[in-house]
Amino acid sequence: MSDEAAHPGDAAGAAALPLTDATSGAGARSVHAWLEALLSRAVRRYNRRPRPASIAASTGVTERTQARAVIRRACVRSALAGGATGALSTGAAAATAETNGLGGLVAIPAAALALGGETVLRLLLHVQMLCELADLFGLRFDPDEPADVWALLALTFGVAAHPQDTDDPAGVLVRSARERGSDVAKQLAARLAGESVARNLVPVLSVASSSIASWLVTRRLGDTGRRYLRYRRALDGALCDEALRPHLDRLFDGLWFIFTADGRLKPEETALLAAVLRQLPASARAGLNERLADDIAWIERLRDVPEGARAPLLCALEIAAAVDKVTSLRERKLLAHAAAALGLRVDEGGLGRMVREFEEVGTLCAAA
Repeated sequence: MSDEAAHPGDAAGAAALPLTDATSGAGARSVHAWLEALLSRAVRRYNRRPRPASIAASTGVTERTQARAVIRRACVRSALAGGATGALSTGAAAATAETNGLGGLVAIPAAALALGGETVLRLLLHVQMLCELADLFGLRFDPDEPADVWALLALTFGVAAHPQDTDDPAGVLVRSARERGSDVAKQLAARLAGESVARNLVPVLSVASSSIASWLVTRRLGDTGRRYLRYRRALDGALCDEALRPHLDRLFDGLWFIFTADGRLKPEETALLAAVLRQLPASARAGLNERLADDIAWIERLRDVPEGARAPLLCALEIAAAVDKVTSLRERKLLAHAAAALGLRVDEGGLGRMVREFEEVGTLCAAA
């Protein structure tokens, strides 16, 4: 995903796929492969569209207005799809009851088909929403390896482990960084299908419950995607800085300590850490658990950073502290210790300016 090119990031007949069997056997493997291909195809189709102006290049356009408008449109579409499926499930139940079960021979398979179709439609709506959000930030996902999209889906739908919930946070992040769509699709297919079935179990009420649940899930994914893309847009410059690239391991460790300074990692922060980890060589992952548990050792390692990489590294750390629109006392103390080790000083005024720009616009100005 990048400003100009993808970063090293047809529903026809979809309803007929046995999504409810997505947890076992050869059929499951074919469904997972199909879902992976579907997602990549949806991203590729979207990328053929002309690129609109990004947030930073638009006059009067902010993350708060345009990005949230994109999410709202997706929520409406998702709610309509969920409501339609709930209505069809209610109709199937009514037809079965009124015909002493005979109508169920047609109505029940039709309802099951609708559930599968809704699952696929939701996935397509979610992918389009994420692609539209990426465009607002001047970014696009890589259709051949949309790892960012899979990570956001997995984290939002709870099919990925949280690094801080295990004794092996590095292992969780490494697996997340290496995961291809096929690794996530099995759990995602089961989760989406299971949610669709659960929401439509009770006739009549399923119309409202399915619609509301679809809205809430879509909004949660949209908000996570919006924040992740803000993080990526803010830090992509540092990740591409030639002076900083040999020291990305120190940046990765610093991002971990800054993101965890306020407590629990947010989904967008976990996704960003996985994206940075994908760019690290295997040698930089050695002893990662020990490094992530010792911020003092990380600060000492900063003293070895050469002169030309020190200012870009501190700037990237400052951006990481400001991108969530709040710079806590713990983050400021960590930045102060890192700056001292680098022989520099934290730009307190610059931190405040970045927070305001993230709040008012969603991206940093070109002069940042």
